[in-house]
Amino acid sequence: MERETLQKELIGLFEETAGCKFNKKHYASDMEDMMEKHGEFLRELVQMCEESEETLEAAVSCVPEYAFAQLEQIRSKRKRDIVSFDYNLNMVAYFMPLVGQIESEKTDEIIKRMTDAWNEKMPGGKIAYSSYENIKGGFRRSVFCYITTAVCKSLGKPDDCYELNTLRSYRDSYLLSTEEGRQMVDEYYNIAPTIVKRIDREKNAGAIYEDIWKTYLSPCIDLIERGENEKCRDLYSSMVRKLEAKYLYLQEE
Repeated sequence: MERETLQKELIGLFEETAGCKFNKKHYASDMEDMMEKHGEFLRELVQMCEESEETLEAAVSCVPEYAFAQLEQIRSKRKRDIVSFDYNLNMVAYFMPLVGQIESEKTDEIIKRMTDAWNEKMPGGKIAYSSYENIKGGFRRSVFCYITTAVCKSLGKPDDCYELNTLRSYRDSYLLSTEEGRQMVDEYYNIAPTIVKRIDREKNAGAIYEDIWKTYLSPCIDLIERGENEKCRDLYSSMVRKLEAKYLYLQEE
C-alpha cells in the first residue's frame, strides 16, 4: 500500500468513526462491525509501521493534522469547541481502540505516538492512551465527572483544578466503594456525553454551565468538604436527572 493511500484510508476511518453515537449498549457490537470491515487494513497498517519508521511517523501524524485543518475552517468558536470535543471522544472511544485491536509488539507504540501527536497538534483538552478493554470495562469511572469537566472548562478552570480533583476523589473513594454508587456511576456512563454535547449546541451554553456550577457543583463541593457525602450524592443525582429530562431526549438535528 502506498503511503498516500494509507493516509487516505486512515482519514476515511476517522470520519467513519466520528459518525458513531457512543452508547454503552451498542459499543461492543459497533467495534466488532468495524473490525470486520476494517481489520485487514488495520493489520496492513501495523505491519507497514513495523517495517518503516517513516511510515509510522506518517501514520500517527496524518489524522491529527487532518482534524486540525478541519477545525481551522470553522469560524465560530462555539461550533469549533463542539467539533473538537466530538473529535476527542472519537479518538479515545473508537479510533485508537480499533488500531489497538491488532496484536503486535508495535501496536502500543503506535497508539502512544498517535496520542502524543494529537495532543501536540490539537487545541483544547488533551486525550489519554485508550484501549478497547479499558473503554468497555472502565470508561464509566471518568463519566461521573464528565459534566463537571465541561462546566469547569466553560469557566476557564484547568483539568487539574481543585474542584475536579475533589469530585474525582469523591467518586473513587466514596461512590465506587458501594454497590449503589457503582450503579449510579455506571448509569452516567451512557448519558453524560450526550447531555454535554446537547448543552454545547445551545447558544447560551456558557450561561447554562454557570447555572449548573452555582446551583449544583459548588454546593456539592461544599458538602464533600463538610463530609456530607450522601447529601452530595443526592444533589449530584438531582442535577443529572434534571439535565437528562431537559437535554437527553432532544431530537438530533
